[in-house]
Amino acid sequence: MENPFKQIEPDANCPPHLREQIVSEIDMIRNALTVVELYTGDLFGALSALLSDSSETPPTNS
Repeated sequence: MENPFKQIEPDANCPPHLREQIVSEIDMIRNALTVVELYTGDLFGALSALLSDSSETPPTNS
């Protein structure tokens, strides 16, 4: 008996419009992650700089 799943296997070729959609989705995900990385990296860098400056400067008695 022949394997019934062989009948539903797609061809090895991907339609061009589907390929373009997949590539555009991957690009969108990559760009979104780049934006998130940019803002979270700057945020954590700014917080660490703020905390390190405040811990090195002793309070003044007025």
